[in-house]
Amino acid sequence: MITRPVMATAFLAFTLTLAHAQSVLLNGDFEQGDAAHPGKPLHWDATDGLGVQWTDAPAIPGAPPHGKALRMNTAVSEIDMVASYQKAGLTQWVFPHPQGNAIAETYGLSLYSEVVPLEPGKNYRITFDYMSEKGTAGFILMRGYANVNGQKKRVYEKKIECASQGAWKTFTDIAHPGRSPQPVDEFKIMLFAYFPAGVAWFDNVKVEPVKEED
Repeated sequence: MITRPVMATAFLAFTLTLAHAQSVLLNGDFEQGDAAHPGKPLHWDATDGLGVQWTDAPAIPGAPPHGKALRMNTAVSEIDMVASYQKAGLTQWVFPHPQGNAIAETYGLSLYSEVVPLEPGKNYRITFDYMSEKGTAGFILMRGYANVNGQKKRVYEKKIECASQGAWKTFTDIAHPGRSPQPVDEFKIMLFAYFPAGVAWFDNVKVEPVKEED
């Protein structure tokens, strides 16, 4: 028979475990679309629809389905990417003098999450799934921001590199914005794919608070 104090302790431990596992990054599995902007994942920047797409993940025999995911094709040329950015109204990504080379060779492709508030002093475990079709490499950045002399500035950055050909692979690492000399107020996650030119996928991005000893 389990006594009430033991049951209460077990329930508390279970509750803390659930809290610890809760990602502060919304829609990191990309399953929710933005009803106001068709073709855009909720809580993420808009995609151009050519180089960066929010779409169904490819079916892989013997592997569990991934549902919606983020697709990046770095084989698209700079000229075609600029045209796609302009068509989608993403003028902040338009760069001068685009060439016919693959975007992988120069700029690469990226997508940002919306801003997420940070709890002061907290550190975070970042976990995500990545796959490429031809060995295209990528990375994730956590970029932390703070008000410095009245201006919002980037004061922290954590980079996690990734590469996996033909199969989904899970990557994880600990980011330590809580140790930044300049206290971090908020962060964004940036997904990035580049070289060699090809198609890469991101899915199941999580940012979970961890205890210092983790």
